[in-house]
Amino acid sequence: MRKTILVLMILSIGLQGCYKEIVYEDNPFLVRTRTLDYQSLSMSNSSLFLGDTLKIEAKAAGDSLVYLWASTGGILTHNKGLAFFTADSARVYTISCQITDKYGNSMEKSSDIHVSTELIFSEIERTDAVIPVNHTTQFTAMVSGEELTYSWSTSGGTMMFDNQTALFYAQSPGIYNLTCVVTDKYGVSETRVVSIEVAEGFIYKSLTATQLQINAGQYTEITADVLGADLTYSWKSNPPGSIVGEGNVILFTICHADTFEVSCQVTDRFGNSEIKSVSIKVIL
Repeated sequence: MRKTILVLMILSIGLQGCYKEIVYEDNPFLVRTRTLDYQSLSMSNSSLFLGDTLKIEAKAAGDSLVYLWASTGGILTHNKGLAFFTADSARVYTISCQITDKYGNSMEKSSDIHVSTELIFSEIERTDAVIPVNHTTQFTAMVSGEELTYSWSTSGGTMMFDNQTALFYAQSPGIYNLTCVVTDKYGVSETRVVSIEVAEGFIYKSLTATQLQINAGQYTEITADVLGADLTYSWKSNPPGSIVGEGNVILFTICHADTFEVSCQVTDRFGNSEIKSVSIKVIL
């Protein structure tokens, strides 16, 4: 009888030990055999304009995955492995997603997104670099964007503006700075500055012809581009040719072949003068 009881006790102890080794899933050695495969954190684009929405997807394989999303700013909405991001200002953001499985394994991936505004202010385009006193010239802000507002200012002189176009003149010689601040609908601003010189007297910019070579009997138009007021124009040709017209624009023609130097002398009311010339080749 005692032998039978002892054998049963030994069998019972052995069976209990075997049962625990098979079903004890909290064993740390068994946990480490479970793996989390974090495959990728992908974005629909690497850059973004203000107002647009970015799609981000975290791809992973594992058991009972939990997703923890985070961003360094903006608005981030998410559901499991899918998230959507909208920026609140133009800058660089970092978006991250930490994934944890039921065994406690955890991995994190992150990526940067560059957010910019559609406001592009390339330059202030000016009609003239130098103007005479009391001469009005135009400036244009070369900008693209949405719902733009413009603010112009000048270090001196007189300015009138309408949106991206400004008109300027000054009554005294000097160098003047013109500033334009452009703001878009998101409140993002860009500033550009351009300088202009105001000189005493007129500015003789150029003397140009529509054609530098013509057939005998044909006409070419010659223009003196001059900035200023109360100016007189004196035209000459060497050798002599036919000059038709007056003021700053004339027509030149001749009936025989040669090379002609056509000149224009510009004089203001104070007696200041300047001469420029252009060569015209006439062929048969």
